[in-house]
Amino acid sequence: MPIKKKKTSRVDWFKKNIVIVPVVAAIIAGTYTGIRTVVKLTDTITTSQQEIVNLQRDLKVLGDQLSENKARLSRAEATWDMAENLYRTLADQVREHSYDIKDLNR
Repeated sequence: MPIKKKKTSRVDWFKKNIVIVPVVAAIIAGTYTGIRTVVKLTDTITTSQQEIVNLQRDLKVLGDQLSENKARLSRAEATWDMAENLYRTLADQVREHSYDIKDLNR
């Protein structure tokens, strides 16, 4: 006569495998947490890369504006120097004319 195995219930299965159930649950939870963390880090990296690209573009624009402002400042300094030279020349000419007028009045 064949021996019939008694069908084990779920409660009996849990009793036999009491150590395995928490280990499997911990592995599943750890895997989920790890995947979620990797996804968040990937999103953060993507966002940071876009911000870096934007900052580099802004830096280039500001560098171009700085170069333009330097050129304008150089032109303004040259104009100022020219105005000072013209003022000196004009002052010298006025002084010479005042001497000439004094000589004519004598």
